[in-house]
Amino acid sequence: MDLKKLREIPSTYSLVKKALFLSFSIAIIAIISSSVWAVYVSKVFTKKIYIITEKGQAAIANSMNNDQDYENYRLPEIKNQIKVFHRLFFGYDQFSYDKNINEALYLIGNSGKQLYLSLKANGHFARIQSQNLVQKLEIDSIKVNDKEYPYHASVYGKLSVSRVDQNVSTKNLFYSSFDLYNVARTENNPHGLLIENYLFKSKGFENASADDAGNGIKAEAALNEEDSQ
Repeated sequence: MDLKKLREIPSTYSLVKKALFLSFSIAIIAIISSSVWAVYVSKVFTKKIYIITEKGQAAIANSMNNDQDYENYRLPEIKNQIKVFHRLFFGYDQFSYDKNINEALYLIGNSGKQLYLSLKANGHFARIQSQNLVQKLEIDSIKVNDKEYPYHASVYGKLSVSRVDQNVSTKNLFYSSFDLYNVARTENNPHGLLIENYLFKSKGFENASADDAGNGIKAEAALNEEDSQ
């Protein structure tokens, strides 16, 4: 190795150091930029209101510019979530009950799972299948308190059960009460709402919620009040 090449070694080493430093700096900037962009996209995503279509798809209904807009437009999402859950959990026949219940369980927490297990243990779904029954919930009104968190809601309606091969059906008053919590939006829960502390009352059904007896009495009173109107 001649003297000239030896003299070039320090300058070459310096260039390598500069190249490594530049590469490291670019990587750090890229990571920071990606993080900032992810936060921005997340905020934009959560500031949109989604409505579930009849085909089960999430459609953007509007976007919010501030927190006040978000609170104002949250109510339609809450009501739509309530409608979707009750349509799935209480509306089915011998062929669709399994699929509908599975979709509904993404929208409710532990109290819903306990209710499902109780109905299953009581033979409700077996009767739907063996007797070729169709169950449908007709919602008359939905009451929501969206001014306090967690949101609290109640549903009044009529639950009917009929046979496919006959024109005979039974219809009874229906009442449910529950809370709703904000959670992350997912493909199976696009509104980002989770139902908890669920209880319901309707003739012919056992109240299988995990709530205490006091709540059961409240449900009975609400149902009797609706019946007297």
